[in-house]
Amino acid sequence: MSSTNACNGPCNNTARRLIADYERALDGYVELLDEWIAGGQQGEEPAEPMAPELTVYEGEPLFCRRCRALVRAALLDLDQLATELSARSDGHRGSVPEGRVSGSRTSGSPSPTADLLDALYGDLTDVEDEWRQRWGFAPRTHRAHRGADPRSRCIGWLSERLDGILAAEEHIGFAARVLRWEVVLRERLQEDSVGTKSPIRCPRCSERRVVREREGYWQCGACTMMLSDPVERQQRHDQGVELEVAGVS
Repeated sequence: MSSTNACNGPCNNTARRLIADYERALDGYVELLDEWIAGGQQGEEPAEPMAPELTVYEGEPLFCRRCRALVRAALLDLDQLATELSARSDGHRGSVPEGRVSGSRTSGSPSPTADLLDALYGDLTDVEDEWRQRWGFAPRTHRAHRGADPRSRCIGWLSERLDGILAAEEHIGFAARVLRWEVVLRERLQEDSVGTKSPIRCPRCSERRVVREREGYWQCGACTMMLSDPVERQQRHDQGVELEVAGVS
């Protein structure tokens, strides 16, 4: 794909997967061939894997029209998804100091959702700040605090200039980040719904009745044990490992 003007968007995900599978198969073939040669070429020579037939979509210049439209829709969806998440949160969003905020955590937030939305805001404003500097735009004015209005203004500003951003080599990863953020927010909305059931067994009573009680906390319906989000995530990991060791899929 590197030899073509391939689109860097999700339209070529299948081709990327086929290439990755083929490269792994080639690595395995080379190892088998080396072993076969070292063993005096006894037996049948290992078969070389067949190169996959690829359908590769071209970029215009870096992304095709379909992927640009997909990223634009996802970017605009971030505003609505973030607003819905914020509305569900039982934490509060305080002001933060003036200055660069992206990529760093400020004073501890009482709300995991607030932390997540702060990270989103920082990621988006990173690109806005860099694009403003590159093209001589005035610095953004919404620096004093984070929240729905600054986030909406940032998303609107980026969407108006999205075609140019997606044509810039230095921002080639922006599309993937926007699409990933959309997935993260949608998953968080689903997880944060009160009553959502966790797949884990309660670490106290072993019943599978752990459900979302409120943002940041889960509760077992059998023994009423409370689990924070980090504890529930760790239990998912630990119990998953135990099942793997036991050979249970």
